Amino acid sequence: MGRVATFLISGTHRRLRRLLVWLFAVTMLVGGAAWIASEQVAQNMRTEIDRSLVTYGGLRSNIVTIFDAMDASLTASPCSDSFRREMRRIAFLPDGVNELLYAPDGSVLCAGNTGLLAVPMELGPPDIAASDQFGIALWLDRSLEPIGLDALTGTIARRGPFALVTPPQFIPADTGANWLEEELVYSAGAGRWLHRTGTEGVHAAALLAPVQAPLGLLQGALYQYACDPAGEHCVAARAPLLALMSQGAPAIGLVLAALAVLAAWLTQQACGVVERHWSFEARFLRQFGKGSLVCAYQPLLNLRTDRIVGCEVLARWRDVDGTIVPPDRFLPIIEKHGLTERFTAMVADQAHAELVARLTAGARLQVNFNIFPQDLDAARLIAIYAPFLTPGSPFDLVVELVETAEVKPETAQAEIEQLRAAGIGVYIDDFGAGYSSMHSLAALSVEGVKLDRSFAMAPDHSVMARMLDHAIDLIQASGRPLVVEGVETQQRLDLLKADGRADFAQGYAIARPLPLEAFIAFFAEHGPHPAANSRLVA
Repeated sequence: MGRVATFLISGTHRRLRRLLVWLFAVTMLVGGAAWIASEQVAQNMRTEIDRSLVTYGGLRSNIVTIFDAMDASLTASPCSDSFRREMRRIAFLPDGVNELLYAPDGSVLCAGNTGLLAVPMELGPPDIAASDQFGIALWLDRSLEPIGLDALTGTIARRGPFALVTPPQFIPADTGANWLEEELVYSAGAGRWLHRTGTEGVHAAALLAPVQAPLGLLQGALYQYACDPAGEHCVAARAPLLALMSQGAPAIGLVLAALAVLAAWLTQQACGVVERHWSFEARFLRQFGKGSLVCAYQPLLNLRTDRIVGCEVLARWRDVDGTIVPPDRFLPIIEKHGLTERFTAMVADQAHAELVARLTAGARLQVNFNIFPQDLDAARLIAIYAPFLTPGSPFDLVVELVETAEVKPETAQAEIEQLRAAGIGVYIDDFGAGYSSMHSLAALSVEGVKLDRSFAMAPDHSVMARMLDHAIDLIQASGRPLVVEGVETQQRLDLLKADGRADFAQGYAIARPLPLEAFIAFFAEHGPHPAANSRLVA
């Protein structure tokens, strides 16, 4: 999907894109024009199928009637002269069935016309078992020589102790549709179909082909099929496309020419829309609030206990092609369109729903959220994070604030105090970068400070690496708990543990940002022991 989007907005593919749009427009227009004609053909096919099914339905009805008559009228001793006369009297009915059999336990003992058989005719297992609503089992294409009909084959139907030979089945020959191919099949159950008459293979192709008329044109033929109410007899029909087109070639040519011109105009209009529609900003705004938000949870390590005590909730966005987009691509769009508060609420709601459903009972977890500097409004933030603040909540909530020109210490302090009173701690994030300063650290009554990741990620012996010690000293002098983020190597993590001045650490050396299930498993293994109850926020 990502490659498709790139193709749609790339200027180097403009001509190819226009050609593809034109072909698409032509295809759609031709499909619309073909709909009426194909639907009419499909209707004619359904009519022919119904005619065929009426024939087979009548035959089955006659067979059921005969069996009912045999059950009611064959009262004489089986295979006696009187019994065979009763058989012939039933066979004389105008139903197309002329040979009746007595076949208890699947063995034919006598026939109405030929009498008692010298050797019983064993039917064996039926081709279609007596499991349908009529209770009739079928033996297909069996030799009739044992009952005196030499060189003939037929279908034997049996219900109870009685059986009969059904007449041959044919597709009606007087349809007048010489472009139509039909096939009759029997359902043998379990998805098995038995060919009976007509063009073999039509039914199998019809089951695989789309029945809707215009779609069938793509496979070179139109297909229709239907079954009788019992689902036993089914007729499939096929109308080859070439046969259909041969009668209307001139008219088809004129219609195609007109459609090509119309498609060119539509292409001109459509291509101007494509680039705007597939821009990254447009995609993001279309999907905003529609389930594309992904929350990742990066564990927070207590350096003194060497246990995981919390996590930072990090927002990601799932693009239309399924790829996960990092925040630096979409956060500017959120700020540009004034969606910061709404986005913060989305992250809070999703994280709470995920964590509260999976967190182990009795566990306690600090949850850190990043907020936009312009959203430092205690009343609004308290409303957004209200689910985390309910009595008995297992969460200690912290919001991380990046100091910018928009954050005025004199106004920010009042908001921080209100947040603390509501049970929300505040960290200064990315300390040592941007606008952060010792003055703000001293002026704001925050619960902690997160050192900018550039210090911990700096190569050993670099200027930034040497400044890490000084930055830790500055924060420690303020009396605030210190979180070092960006700890990427085990060596740097070991140094922080041995140094003893930093309180918490976060980074790839501990764990990458994890999806929910992976984080819950990680926290269960590396979190506080059940007896412990670590709280980072007072």
